[in-house]
Amino acid sequence: MKSRSAFIFCVLFFVSSAFAQVAITPSTTLSAERANNTNLTGFNGTTNGNVKPGSVSKVDIHTLLYAGATTKVFAHYMPWWDSSGHPSIGLGDEANPAVASAQVADAISRGIDGFMIDWYGPQNTHHNTATMNIKATAEASPNFEFAICEDSGSLKGAANPTAKLLSDIQYMADTYFSSPRYLLWNGRPVIMFFLNSSQAINWATVHARAAGNPLFVFRNASGFAHAESDGSFSWTNVSSNVNDMGLTAEDRFYEAGLAHLSELTVGSAYKGFNDGLASWGSNRIMNQQCGQTWLATWAEVGKFYSASNQLPFLQIATWNDYEEGTEVETGIDNCVAITAALSGQTLSWAISGQENTLDHYMVYVSSDGQNLMPLMDVPTGSYSINLSGYAFQPGNYTLYVQAVAKPGLLNHMSGAVALQQ
Repeated sequence: MKSRSAFIFCVLFFVSSAFAQVAITPSTTLSAERANNTNLTGFNGTTNGNVKPGSVSKVDIHTLLYAGATTKVFAHYMPWWDSSGHPSIGLGDEANPAVASAQVADAISRGIDGFMIDWYGPQNTHHNTATMNIKATAEASPNFEFAICEDSGSLKGAANPTAKLLSDIQYMADTYFSSPRYLLWNGRPVIMFFLNSSQAINWATVHARAAGNPLFVFRNASGFAHAESDGSFSWTNVSSNVNDMGLTAEDRFYEAGLAHLSELTVGSAYKGFNDGLASWGSNRIMNQQCGQTWLATWAEVGKFYSASNQLPFLQIATWNDYEEGTEVETGIDNCVAITAALSGQTLSWAISGQENTLDHYMVYVSSDGQNLMPLMDVPTGSYSINLSGYAFQPGNYTLYVQAVAKPGLLNHMSGAVALQQ
């Protein structure tokens, strides 16, 4: 009898719990879930694949990596917007500390660990001021790091490129290396080089005399074989085939990295490429394929690395290069739409587009159509829920289903679905 009584109690408890009244306690709004949640305002997109800012997924960027990854994820950062030589695209002057602060906050909200700053030397006052702003913002932010990528632009016109590069590195050592947020590897500051091979640099001299004992990180698979290399970083490799995602080059890079285990390997992920807005452009295009290029470049990492063989760093190319159509700041279009409908007590939904760009679905309920309470998190591959287990108080409600995208891609919300109880 004791056992039977316990059984009846458990059944009654389960039934009463399953049909407990649902109190609507909103935690967000319809406008917030549909709104632009980036740091950008006043930007309407461009013809080379930079979308109008929208609701970008804030699912942690690291979830795109292999299981158990400890990889730090950086984004390549361009400090030149609203400066001479580049078009104004309404993003604000990056020499303004408030702009830098907003960009870092946005990156942190997506799980990004830091910026690799494309640097044109101390002589470029605007770019260097923007870099100083990122430094200051990083130092005021928990765990956000930065590093310098020396660009060919800093050496352009130099009578002695070797001496100029050594001078630049001395400035880095004096100004940036001592920052508690400057990126170190095995205790040494990291410098990346994005230089033209035609620039006559005596690398043995630079490596021997460089201030601050930095690590020299060159570009692409060939960078590992550089005589003074301490590592290499991957970059976009665009072919004549607009649908070529550059994965063969990615494979070569990771294979080279595994063959040079004593050197630093910095992998890459990117959404595509289109230099149609660049004054130096040559109509090079790598299609985004509705987010598939983005996902494929992340997946490539897992072919070579794992929890027992970690990739140290990965760099997104890029955070904000609008001229070459690689920026992820505004979000990446996954070409998805979602519709929802109610039949009896079953809420169901359907999507157009590719579901592999989605992380999950979120069902919301509202008593006024605007203030939303999350009702259920539903995994992809499922397209309905039974509402009979929810004891709503009598009244009229509105339901919405959100297609929550994978990191960096755009979220989408269904239209309103009326529910009468």
